[in-house]
Amino acid sequence: MTKMPCKNCGSSEEFEPLRNDAEKAHVRENKPKWARLGSYRRCSREGCRRYQRLGDVNDGGTFPEPGK
Repeated sequence: MTKMPCKNCGSSEEFEPLRNDAEKAHVRENKPKWARLGSYRRCSREGCRRYQRLGDVNDGGTFPEPGK
């Protein structure tokens, strides 16, 4: 895992690869089609839904609430 600043948590957190196909689909919908999904990681802190690209804290977003 990689430690990076998390905008949602307000602290430096461990980031892990996207967990499943649903997360990959969400990132693909919200990023340009040329974006490489392998470059995106998600915050591993419990309850946080932030994802961002390695090396760029400003290139990311938040996964929707579960069930929405």
